[in-house]
Amino acid sequence: MEELVIHARPRGKLIRLELYDRNPAPLRELAGALGGTVRMVDAEKIAARANAPRRPLLIARDLGVIDCGGRWPATQSRPGILLTIGSAMAFGTGEHATTASCLRLLHSEVADLDAGWSCLDLGTGSGILAMAAEKLGAGSITAIDYDPRAVGAAQANMRRNRCRRVQLAEGDLRRWRPGRTRYRIVLANVFSEILRGAAVPIARSVGGGGCLLLSGILRPQEKEVLSTFLPLGFALEKAARRGKWVTLKLRAA
Repeated sequence: MEELVIHARPRGKLIRLELYDRNPAPLRELAGALGGTVRMVDAEKIAARANAPRRPLLIARDLGVIDCGGRWPATQSRPGILLTIGSAMAFGTGEHATTASCLRLLHSEVADLDAGWSCLDLGTGSGILAMAAEKLGAGSITAIDYDPRAVGAAQANMRRNRCRRVQLAEGDLRRWRPGRTRYRIVLANVFSEILRGAAVPIARSVGGGGCLLLSGILRPQEKEVLSTFLPLGFALEKAARRGKWVTLKLRAA
């Protein structure tokens, strides 16, 4: 099989498998043995939906997001920081609850910081959080994603928004190890299973008194994520809940 996606809930008794292959024969064989359905997926239509025009978003009074090629509504005051995002197939346009919550918590965290603070963005996707960090005053930003398509999309967005202080790299968080640098703010908007599996290196990347924003967490997974990170030297400052998603703001000792 070319791709396998496993959907599971914490403490759930069932899992759902999605398998993708250019050759439908083995998929039909598995469906006949295990149950399920086989259907054709049109990648071009999926990409077209991903790139469909999105409405402008006001994250904070001075921070907004518009679609690539879009315009800020003439009826609204234009925010001082306006990010233009062309997501392609990369995650993070500002609409999803996890991204929006990260942006709002990041904005509030840096309100009283002097310019020049450092930031690490793990699972950068479209690059939206790393770019927001630069526009909000970060002096140095490191952004990492495992998907080369996301890295390419983020590079295009960096150029589009004239971001020059972001160091973008391809890397798998499950195998990633931090160097000697410790960051004032660390952002990790990825699946909770990956957060928990990479908890130790993530924790080591946060400087003393630094802020750790964890997102991509479903409500039933919140306690498990907290039970993993709090013993590593963090205190919970805020849990932002929107719909079925939770974003956690933690403070390093």
